[in-house]
Formats: sequence, C-alpha cells, structure tokens
Amino acid sequence: MKTSREHAATSYNGYVMLGILVVVVAALAFLIPGMAPGDGAAKAAKVGFVAMLFVSAICVLILAIGFFMIQPNQAAVITLFGAYRGSERTEGLRWVWPWMGKTKISARAHNIHSERVKINDLRGNPIEIACNVVWRVRDTAQASFDVDDYKEFVNIQIEAGLRTVGSRHPYDDFESEEVTLRGSADVVNRELL
Repeated sequence: MKTSREHAATSYNGYVMLGILVVVVAALAFLIPGMAPGDGAAKAAKVGFVAMLFVSAICVLILAIGFFMIQPNQAAVITLFGAYRGSERTEGLRWVWPWMGKTKISARAHNIHSERVKINDLRGNPIEIACNVVWRVRDTAQASFDVDDYKEFVNIQIEAGLRTVGSRHPYDDFESEEVTLRGSADVVNRELL
C-alpha cells in the first residue's frame, strides 16, 4: 500500500484574484453597453455580441467559483479529478481553478475522552480503564487518502492502545518497584504515545 504524503498545493492569493474579478466585471459593465449592436445591425453582429456575452459570463463564473477561505489551523486538500494535487495551509482567502476539489480538514487540537474499557491487567485482575487524548492532524494527505474516516481511526487506535498497555502492567503492586498503571503514570503515558 502506498502511503500518501502532504505537499504544498498551487493556489493563488484570493485577494489578488478578487481584485482581478472586480476589474473584469467593471470593464465588462463599461464596455458591453457600447458594444451592443443597434436595431439596424446585421444578424452576424448580434450573434457575435451574444457569443461575446456568453464567453464573458463563463470567464467571470470561472473566476468567481475558485475562491475558498482557510481559517487558522485549518487546511484544504486539493484534488483534480480525484488525483491529489497538494494541501493548502495558508490562512485567508485563496483561489484555485474551479474544477479542483477542495476538502477542508481541521489541523486544530482535538480532545477525546475515551470510553471505559474492561480489560485484565498483567496479573489477570479485571479493571476498567479510560484516557484523555489530545491529538491533531499533521499530514492532511494521509488523513484524507490513507484511512476511511480519520476521526474514527483515532478512536479505534486509542482503544487498542489502552487494551495493549493496560494488559502489560499490573494495576497496583505494593511489594516491588515494578511499573504499575496506578503508580507510574509517566511511563504508561509514554507507552501510549
């Protein structure tokens, strides 16, 4: 299985593109009334004018549809007909060609309190264990393309980690200096990472 890796997408400053859009619309609004053929104009002139209006509308539409906004600690995964073209992490108004797909992914810290899991510790004693996990997406390409649902994937990994680490150590041990779930929180936390 090929692992996806994030790389920067090619996008443009949205404010510059917005300025271009405003200039194009203003120019069209100024030029179109003067170019309109009069009542006595030939049919070819009228058809040419309508064709120019149609092409102008398509150009304005292409410019207008490509805008998207990136918030702080957010990214957009850019695809072209299903192929990964990069991730955009630059905050603010951005622009890409409108036929490129844009899927936003939060790169903010997420906090999950896991469900209580019933397991047996190293000595076979039944215990209930849970944890708090703070995580964030580092590679948006992997989150988008290497798993079906990255949030569900994290939840499953948390439960698997709890079961594994919880069964490696006794809950409590008063007779030796062995690592325990209750008394060695730092060691257990490092194992969960």
